[in-house]
Amino acid sequence: MTDWPALWKAVREAHMLGTEFRIVGADVEISGELPPSLRDKLPTGLLFEYLGGARADKAACAFLDYLGVAPVLVTDLGGADAAMAELAGCDPIGLDIETSPPDGRPAPVRVNGDGGVAARQAEPSGDGLDPHRAGIATVQLYGGGTKCFVFRGAALVYLINSPWLREQHLVAHNAAFEIAFLQHHSTALAGVTVAHPIECTMQAVGLLRGTWDRSLAGASEDLLGAEPPKALQTSCWSAPNLSAGQLAYAGSDAVQAYRIWQAMWPELVEKSRDEAYQLQRNALPAVADMQVRGLGFDPEAHAHQVDAWARDLAQARRDYLDLTGKPPPSKPNEVRAWLVDVAGELLATWPRTRATQEISIERKYLKRLMLSDEPTVKPVLDILAREKLLSTFGPKLRAFVNPVTGRLHAHYNLAAAKAGRFSCSQPNLQQLPSVKAPEFKRAIVAAPGYVLVACDWSQIEMRAAAWISGDPALTAVYEQERDIHSETAAVIAGVAPAEVSAAQRQGAKAVNFGSIYGVGPRTLAEDAFDTYGIEMTETEARAALDRFFLIYRALKRWRYNHADLCQRRGYVEIGCGRVVEAKWEPSGCLSFPQCCNLPIQGAAADAMLRALTMVFHRLGGLNGGLVACVHDELVLEVAEAAAETAGRILVEAMTEAFEMTFPGAPTGRLVALGTGQNWKEARA
Repeated sequence: MTDWPALWKAVREAHMLGTEFRIVGADVEISGELPPSLRDKLPTGLLFEYLGGARADKAACAFLDYLGVAPVLVTDLGGADAAMAELAGCDPIGLDIETSPPDGRPAPVRVNGDGGVAARQAEPSGDGLDPHRAGIATVQLYGGGTKCFVFRGAALVYLINSPWLREQHLVAHNAAFEIAFLQHHSTALAGVTVAHPIECTMQAVGLLRGTWDRSLAGASEDLLGAEPPKALQTSCWSAPNLSAGQLAYAGSDAVQAYRIWQAMWPELVEKSRDEAYQLQRNALPAVADMQVRGLGFDPEAHAHQVDAWARDLAQARRDYLDLTGKPPPSKPNEVRAWLVDVAGELLATWPRTRATQEISIERKYLKRLMLSDEPTVKPVLDILAREKLLSTFGPKLRAFVNPVTGRLHAHYNLAAAKAGRFSCSQPNLQQLPSVKAPEFKRAIVAAPGYVLVACDWSQIEMRAAAWISGDPALTAVYEQERDIHSETAAVIAGVAPAEVSAAQRQGAKAVNFGSIYGVGPRTLAEDAFDTYGIEMTETEARAALDRFFLIYRALKRWRYNHADLCQRRGYVEIGCGRVVEAKWEPSGCLSFPQCCNLPIQGAAADAMLRALTMVFHRLGGLNGGLVACVHDELVLEVAEAAAETAGRILVEAMTEAFEMTFPGAPTGRLVALGTGQNWKEARA
């Protein structure tokens, strides 16, 4: 019988002497000088259980047992050949990988002063998720039946560089992760050499269950009846000896991907969402390649921009101090107190936070005060704007620069938005301050001897609205290559299009885009100021929308008819088969703006996915590749000598993708192409 009190006392004593304990696979590593008598009281087998290793192992093994599968460890070439022979003919084969940083050393287990294991343990660094800083530690393959093969060591190297692997029909959950590592670390699935695209159950889950939860755990609970334990997800995969639980955990992810796919593919076909799925799946290699390439970053240009923001912030703070004799509000409650003092009658109808019902201090709402005579509004808004820029894209941005490459490797989450658009993080390139700080993109640079080639669609959402609604007046604008923003501005201002000012044209953008998004007058007034810096009262916004729809009557009819249809049937159909179901929404209902906007945004997303895939394949052996996809813009980094060819590929692919998505739509002045040493020059 184990003497747990004695072990606890020994751990406490060792901890007091500065000893650290690490769970390394199936073993426990003890760091520090200990008296032999004390070390004898710390047998690694019991320590493994005491520190929580056995509990995590038991849960992982129980889950794989529930699935009716056993892991088979494969470490030598003979075993690899035998496993691959057994898997031959399986269609598909579930795939999963585990990764590890170069040293692979786990953080020590946190121990309290009394010798007990701390409830909160250290968070993983994230280095194991970066193909530039981590390697592939294991590959798991499951083709059905009762065995899942876990490849390590020589067998792993043999497998990932084998022509056999690229001939298989593979399926993984969040396949972009596996593709990125395999493209970077092997020749098996690099570029476009694969015979079959890797299926992705995460994309299937989003199409069938909604994008709010595309996790493997949620899909397994839904389809397999049990949620997988995740305690070993960030365990030490480079350990000399993997534990039984690690082998079970690794194998279970491949099994889950296989079985979820078997259940979901027929459902995708039955619900006519297979075309949308294939569109998303086919873009995954391009997205993975784009993430691995990353964007060049100029720290000096960035520092120059940050210094300018800091000077602007200091000036805004001085302006407030000069006006009031008091330091400006900075903390949320201070901003709320200031708002209460200056808002006057507006406070009665001021928006409130959903969670606490406090008055909201979101910038888009605070901007309402710009229409008042309150002198402190401008410095307060300037302060908040500069603080936001500095907190988001100031020194914090440098933390995302990869220490190996010196570049920014943003994470693109394909079709994570309801309409099918990307989400982006670490950093969020979708929010780069190109309008509020147009010089910022000078910090995004090409490598020496290379250039950035950028291409975007002109007004693709307005073009999509014209095509989807069938509005003849809006279609004619693009057939005749007129400027919709200038024309709307001319109608609102009562002047000829040639007489429209730059500020009037900016204001018209808010009206045009607001009309297809289904916004009301108040939201339009807020968005006009927040996005374009245009002051517009609610009354003026209502009048502008009325004037717009006097011209584009078919678009107006489509909005109301389509919203009525979607709300009656309980879903919005988007693009080539993507949907948003009312039951996925927190309210259980579809809003009017959703019914108007989602089909337009979704069709534009379809076009971008097609363009991404085409460009990736057509670049072929060109020296360079995709480095960014932001909204409706694609950016390449290519050798200077290849810039002209790359530009032609971009223009042709983006035009063709648009034509495939919107057959018969006008394509005049559809794309804008630019080249430069930095992103600002490429977009100038």
